[in-house]
Amino acid sequence: MNTHPVEPTWLNEFSGVMKNVNGPVTAAKTIYEDDKAFLVIVSLPFADLQRVKVTWRNTKLHGIVKISCTSTACMPFIKRHDRTFKLTDPTPEHCPPGEFIREIPLPNLIPEDAKLEAYRDETGTVLEIIVPKHRVGPEEHEVRVCLRPPPWSE
Repeated sequence: MNTHPVEPTWLNEFSGVMKNVNGPVTAAKTIYEDDKAFLVIVSLPFADLQRVKVTWRNTKLHGIVKISCTSTACMPFIKRHDRTFKLTDPTPEHCPPGEFIREIPLPNLIPEDAKLEAYRDETGTVLEIIVPKHRVGPEEHEVRVCLRPPPWSE
């Protein structure tokens, strides 16, 4: 039995690097890293960045960064100045309007005390998330010293 991969209908409309795409345009991700952290870059065109929510959790094997967002693409009507345009494309390539979630697995666990940082770039269409890594080797932690008797010494 021969199986043939199904190509998206729009693939023949592109050349160059677009012939090698993998996955979605909205919430597409790329992960970079250095010795201290991962940098997760997520494209969010046609997304309401004011309502983006980033959370994280660990599984037994790796960390997961979760992005909750609202797509504003493919609305039935769009107003531009004093004109109203109606969506007529029977196969739009942007995702439909509404809420969506993207979960991005990382190769490592996220430290339990991690302080993740999320920024949108200057274009307003990209979200950059910095995820700290576990430190390698022995780690020294400072303990706060209380200058009063312990509660159990009464």
